[in-house]
Amino acid sequence: MTRNFHKTFVVVAIIATFASGCRSTDEYKKFAEAGNNFAEATNSLLMDAEKITINTTSERLLSDRKTSGEFQPSDEAAKKFVDRYTELSEQDKKRLELIKELRRHNQFLQAYFNKLIELAGSDSPDRSKAAVESIANNLQNSGSKIVGLSPIKIDRLPSVTKIVLDARIRGALREELEKRKFTIYQEITFQEKVLKQISDSVETDIKTLRDLQEYRLVLKPLTQLEDINDDTWIKKRYEVLTQDAEVVTKIKDASDKLTKFKELFIASIEGDLTSKRLNNFIQETNSFSALVSSQQ
Repeated sequence: MTRNFHKTFVVVAIIATFASGCRSTDEYKKFAEAGNNFAEATNSLLMDAEKITINTTSERLLSDRKTSGEFQPSDEAAKKFVDRYTELSEQDKKRLELIKELRRHNQFLQAYFNKLIELAGSDSPDRSKAAVESIANNLQNSGSKIVGLSPIKIDRLPSVTKIVLDARIRGALREELEKRKFTIYQEITFQEKVLKQISDSVETDIKTLRDLQEYRLVLKPLTQLEDINDDTWIKKRYEVLTQDAEVVTKIKDASDKLTKFKELFIASIEGDLTSKRLNNFIQETNSFSALVSSQQ
C-alpha cells in the first residue's frame, strides 16, 4: 500500500456522485482522509512484515551456526552452511519482491482511478482513454507478477455473477467501467488475497523468531557464569515474548478492509452506495488506522 491510496477512495465517492448525486462534500473529504490513513497504516504493516522476515532468517542462521560447531572456511560443514544461508536468503528476497510488487500494483490501481476522474470530467476524452488503457495494462501485468511471486496458488477469478452499471453513469466513464469493471474487481481481490497470504507467513515467522530469541537472549544468559542485571533481563524477556504479537491480526484486518472496499466499488457503480454504509466504512477504517499508528 502506498501513501496515495486515498485517491482510490476518492474516486469511488466521485463515481457514486454520478450514480446518486446525493453525497456531500464533507463525506468526500472524510472518505479521502480515511483512505489516506488506511494507506499509511497498511504500508507500515508491510514494513513490519519485511523486518520480521529478515530478522527471522537472521535468527535461524545464528542458531544454525552455533549448532554446527567450529569449522574452517574450507570444511564441508562450512560449505553446507553457506548453501543454507543462500537458500534462506533467496526465500527472503522472494518475499520482499512480492511485497514490493504489491505496492507497485497498488500504485497502478491508484493511477487508474485517478485517470477515471479525468475521463469523467473531460470534454475530449480520447487522451484520457489512451492513458487509462496504458495504466490498465500495467495494472494487469503487475497482477500477473503478484500471482507468479505468490508462494501459494492464486487462481484467476471467474467473473462476478453480474455488475450492472447505474443508468445515470454515462459517456466515456460508462464505456470504461463497462469494459474493465471485472478486471478492477479482480485486481483489488489480488491485493486482498496477497495481504492474507503475507499475514499467514508472518504468523509462522513470528513464532520462529520468538522461540529462537527466547533461547538466545533470555534462556542462555541464565545459564552463563556471568552475572546478569535482573531488571534488564526481565525487560528483555517481556520484549521477546510480546514482540510483534498484533502484526498478524492487523494485516488480516487490512485484507478484510480491502474486501469491504471492493464491495463499495461495486455498490458505487451500481448506484447502491448509501451514506450509512459509507460512513460505517470510514469509521472502521479510521479506527484501524489509529490503532496501528498508536502502536508504532
